[in-house]
Amino acid sequence: MKLHLGGNLSWYDHQKRAYLEITLVEEISLNALMMQLGIPRAEVAIVSVNDEMITSDDMILCDSDTVRLFPPIGGG
Repeated sequence: MKLHLGGNLSWYDHQKRAYLEITLVEEISLNALMMQLGIPRAEVAIVSVNDEMITSDDMILCDSDTVRLFPPIGGG
């Protein structure tokens, strides 16, 4: 699976990478993936799987998917 951690979400990768390749031996839910990576759900505002925005944390992901996670954006 190809995973992009947008913005400050790369801080949750121990090497601070924005782009990761993860080998999945079995399907996994988006929620379980974020838990496994230690990314709090509250830190993710936008999720895209295979270039389609999704809203369900229960979406099942497979090894051929491309997942993009983005945090909320603030300004001031």
